This record gives sequence, C-alpha cells and structure tokens, in this order.
Amino acid sequence: MRIMPASIARIIYPKDLPNGLFTSLIIACLLLGLASLRNGTDLQGWLNVIENWLLMLLILPTATATVALPFKYRDRTLELKLVYYLGMFVAFLFTLGKLRYWH
Repeated sequence: MRIMPASIARIIYPKDLPNGLFTSLIIACLLLGLASLRNGTDLQGWLNVIENWLLMLLILPTATATVALPFKYRDRTLELKLVYYLGMFVAFLFTLGKLRYWH
C-alpha cells in the first residue's frame, strides 16, 4: 500500500534510503506538535501547535539547509534533502527537550 504516488516520493525523499524512515519522522513531528494542546484547546493552544509545526517542519530544517549551501557548492554529491531532514530531526530533538524542561 502506497501512502503517496511514486512521482511525489521521488521529489520529497532522498535517494537510496528507506522512505518509511522519513515518513515516520514527519509524522512524529506532527504528533509532537500537538503536545502544545496540553495547555488548552482554545485559540492560543492551536496557535502554539501551528508555531511548533512551523518550527519543526519548516524554519529549522530550512535554516539548516541554507547553512549547508556552501558545502553543496564545494561537493556536488551532497544531497540537500538529507540536510533538510537532518534539520527536521534536530528540531524534533529540540522540541522534545523544550517540552521536557519548559513548563
């Protein structure tokens, strides 16, 4: 059973690595973003969820890929998709720490 069409998967996922690994990272980030609803399900709670999703799925991975652009210029074999997912994993770990220590 395919979750998404093969043409989209070729664009989104890096080559030669299991797609399920990256799909599970995206799902884990989405679920971890919902942890902000522990303070309430009003508008402020949902704004916190959207903020966490933007931080984990867009802002930190994009910043990591932007920092890696000089390395891509130097080494053409570097895949920026891998760097993007590395940034997503770092954001996931940061959010885990944030939820643990920031009350």
